[in-house]
Amino acid sequence: MRKYIDIQFEDNLSVPKYRQIIDAIQQKIKVGDLKKGDKIPSLNMFCQQYGLSQDTVLMAYNELKSKGIITSQVGKGYFIQNENTDFKHRVLLVFDRLTAYKEELYDSFKEALHKDGSEQIFFHHNNLKMFQTIIEGAAGDYSEYVIMPIDNPDVPSILAKLPSGKVFILDQSRKQYKEVYPHVCQDFERDIYRILKKNGQLVSKYTRLVLVIRHQKLHFKDIAVGFRDFCRQHPIAFEIVSDIKSFEIRNGDAFVVVDDRDLEFLVRYSIQNSMKLGKDMGIVSYNETPLKGIVASGITTISTDFAQMGKSMAEMILNHQKLKIDNPFVLNLRNSF
Repeated sequence: MRKYIDIQFEDNLSVPKYRQIIDAIQQKIKVGDLKKGDKIPSLNMFCQQYGLSQDTVLMAYNELKSKGIITSQVGKGYFIQNENTDFKHRVLLVFDRLTAYKEELYDSFKEALHKDGSEQIFFHHNNLKMFQTIIEGAAGDYSEYVIMPIDNPDVPSILAKLPSGKVFILDQSRKQYKEVYPHVCQDFERDIYRILKKNGQLVSKYTRLVLVIRHQKLHFKDIAVGFRDFCRQHPIAFEIVSDIKSFEIRNGDAFVVVDDRDLEFLVRYSIQNSMKLGKDMGIVSYNETPLKGIVASGITTISTDFAQMGKSMAEMILNHQKLKIDNPFVLNLRNSF
């Protein structure tokens, strides 16, 4: 049954009428006149009842939808979805996939958002069709959109379907979107160069540096550029390989590994060939996880601070800021290097 909503509009107030609609609906929820599942008037009914333009009512309904207070169903109308009217933000998170470090990022974001907002997370698994479905289905339903994009030329036009000024880029794609959207991202090219240069004394223990990188995603290419620049400028012999299993490993090689499957292969190789990590062979792995502090007496990692990344993004949203933040990047030095 549709609920009647009585609003006493005040024409002499500086508050616009769409805002008065929002305030009236939220107030009726607070006093219990409207409850979850209740149907509210359609756009046409509201316009006819109060002599308002459809744009005015639609603006109010869209903001209530973005806060998660109401929802719409095609052919059925508008309904109360959430009785908690205190949330100032309803954030959509679109991640590529869930890993241990992405979970740390998510937990940090959620904790920082706390009582001022709610979040809903989806995963696109680097599938363009899935990414498009998520974005198009969510347009207009959230107050902010925090996106880990796919490296694909069609993505900018898909992101353009989201409300202007409400899109934030997270973790990757800094280069592509730094002039378009606020972000908290890794600077993959600069960070690998800076880490290697800062630890040049450790690097000099080895006769050759080898970057093991399976894929040609854009941020992986950035890693390769920074790695190559360091090796050429200092200089040190180097290789960039995509298939470690077919690569001839020498005593004195140090490996920078992006994929954990290659890390596993190298650790097994060192054990089978009695090569001491940190002496006969060096290993540096991307992205910190708890197990890497234990495996093979400790694997050295280079990693962004995922907890700080989540916190920085949440604070940007809560403070209504549009910043461009390069997230901190650190070397966790252990026995493998």
